[in-house]
Amino acid sequence: MFATSHPAMSRAARRLGTLFATWRDRHRERQQLAAMGERELRDIGLAASDIRSEISKPFWRG
Repeated sequence: MFATSHPAMSRAARRLGTLFATWRDRHRERQQLAAMGERELRDIGLAASDIRSEISKPFWRG
């Protein structure tokens, strides 16, 4: 109710929702990369060494 009556609050709520969705997507993608085997990684053009730094990042880091 409050967010719909104040455009700034509505924008902030949308931005926060987008941020949470981005974090969720990063977390999910990094979990999927971590679960891949060497062959799967080669199929997408990556090596385990390529993804180590990516999967070690916290979800809030891009």
